[in-house]
Amino acid sequence: MRTFEDLWVDYQPERTGMADFWNKRAPSFNEHIRRDASRELRRQLVERIACKAELDPSASVLDIGCGPGSHALEMAPLVGRVESFDIAPTMIELARENAARDGRANAHFQVLDWAAADLDALGWRNRFQLVLASRTPAVNDKAALEKMIAASCGSCCIISQVDTRHSVRDQLKQFVDWDAHKERISRSFYCAFNILWLMGYYPEVEYIDRAWESDSSLEEAELMYLRFFESMGPLTQQQKEGLTRKLAELSCDGLVQESVQSKVALMFWSV
Repeated sequence: MRTFEDLWVDYQPERTGMADFWNKRAPSFNEHIRRDASRELRRQLVERIACKAELDPSASVLDIGCGPGSHALEMAPLVGRVESFDIAPTMIELARENAARDGRANAHFQVLDWAAADLDALGWRNRFQLVLASRTPAVNDKAALEKMIAASCGSCCIISQVDTRHSVRDQLKQFVDWDAHKERISRSFYCAFNILWLMGYYPEVEYIDRAWESDSSLEEAELMYLRFFESMGPLTQQQKEGLTRKLAELSCDGLVQESVQSKVALMFWSV
């Protein structure tokens, strides 16, 4: 009989070149998350999580896979200290710049791979009132979940996209075996929930509907979408050529514009 851990391991995305990919995407990603509308929605979400975790000005928070500090910088005014990290050095550079610009001296950032993180060496064991992982591939198996729990002395929270509708990406699915990919994507959240349940936790799940629009250069769109589909399995040269041709068709004046409707799952549990 296959376990939920086995099913999750089968899903593992290709991690080769992940730091390089996010380094290249960091500037445009940072530009998007710094927009006022994006920040306001994230502020509301962070306040909801902070209330649920019963955080106060003396609390400390760990943000796994923080990117350019999108959640950490909204959390910082609510707590005493935020420790954050990401695998991509450019993301961390931007996070530090954003923290200085926003006056968030209590938000700290470093380059780190969660799989290799030594909690005892870092002084992170049982240290944080909240351990947060938002839409990050860093939490990708039972060991990563157990490390989250080991770092917490209060609560943990995973934020994950469980369903999305993309005006551009959905038109690219014809070039890959999307049905198999979609089944593997949905498996990650499902496995995490059930593993936690079997470990004796009672994770609560809340669903939030989001919608936004974005644009990127054709070059970045090719990088982003090829990486997305390659993370689920190797692409043939024919598939890559089909994807790039379609993106070129969908671009206008060198830009690819995308409308996204997303269902985000917020999974929260006490330790």
